[in-house]
Amino acid sequence: MIIYVLFVCSFAVATAEFVLVGLLPQVAADLDVSVPAAGQLVTAYMVVVTVGGPVATVLTRRLPRRSLLAATMALATVSAVASAMATSYAMLLSARLGSALAQALFMAVASQVAVASVPPERQTAAVARLFGGFALATVLGLPLGSLIGEAYGWPVTFVAVAGTAAVGLLGVLVFCPRIPNPPPSGVRDSIGAVLRPAVYAGLAVTLLALTGFVAAFTYVAPMLREVTGLSPGWVSVGLVGYGLGTIAGNLLAGRVRPNAITRRLPVAVAAVALILVLQPVLLPTPVLALAGLALLGAATFLVVPLVQTWLMGQVDTSATGLVAAVNISVAGAAGALGAALGGTILAVGLGPAWIGPVAAVSVLGATAVAAGIARASSSRRPSSEALLPQ
Repeated sequence: MIIYVLFVCSFAVATAEFVLVGLLPQVAADLDVSVPAAGQLVTAYMVVVTVGGPVATVLTRRLPRRSLLAATMALATVSAVASAMATSYAMLLSARLGSALAQALFMAVASQVAVASVPPERQTAAVARLFGGFALATVLGLPLGSLIGEAYGWPVTFVAVAGTAAVGLLGVLVFCPRIPNPPPSGVRDSIGAVLRPAVYAGLAVTLLALTGFVAAFTYVAPMLREVTGLSPGWVSVGLVGYGLGTIAGNLLAGRVRPNAITRRLPVAVAAVALILVLQPVLLPTPVLALAGLALLGAATFLVVPLVQTWLMGQVDTSATGLVAAVNISVAGAAGALGAALGGTILAVGLGPAWIGPVAAVSVLGATAVAAGIARASSSRRPSSEALLPQ
């Protein structure tokens, strides 16, 4: 049951992140600031998620996991309520920073709880279910939050987010088992456990794969409008299809056993690269463009939980939370790099159809690293393990 609770919690914190994107014009008008100034709320949020996650994880490393998870969801709930009550830019910024800190810490702690709550063969499925909440937030949370904001005002959207986070908090208090605390360790030991070649390789896969993905996805609307010729309504349909693809990829990731991750990961990353390379061929045809977008979502959300699960298995239990938080931070950095890369490609005049092929270079680098991980894992695997059913 706790895995379903974590799904609800991740949906709540992810919706809190995404929902402001669809509400920026309303927020700017109500708080009497420009839209670019309102957009800085999104930037500040991502900075806290990127930097704050590892720091908060180290500082809270000795706290009981169940209590810390509950405190994190309480912070998410209070921050959403504060966002709804904000009457000034400064108040909303403070509330958003609280939400960002809650999300940054949640992913690390929730990953630990998910892995510790299931047998080893189900750990990938547990982490995939956790990320499934983020996938659903793109399909349901963002558009529904925007619709609520348009109909009743943006503060009501944050009330809805607070309600969802409160349900998650209640679920944690009722259903979360007592997770044994990680072995006590100093700050230097915790950080040292992450400074390993295998961890560097996994983080490189995250950085390179998501940089290429975000470069293309950031400009998906201009691609579908200018190259494919779709109306705004059909662009929305394409985004829904993308969201459904992320859910499908997430479900597929859950079927991969932990000891099979290194063999499946290169194929999944290569699929992302292939879809990006083919964009100039796919985009001119509406059906192919929409199908390619859905497949891109599926392949990417197959990669993300596989890397997270594998990384957590490369360190001692005392460092699993930190490596999970660092991976999320690297994903945030990849988002910033990817958006900048896509913008640069457009600035030099290549056009939106060519963002995919250029961005695929980064993902091909991730494929090479993933293949190296697979080779190294295969050389270390005992012959007895190779005979186990996958």
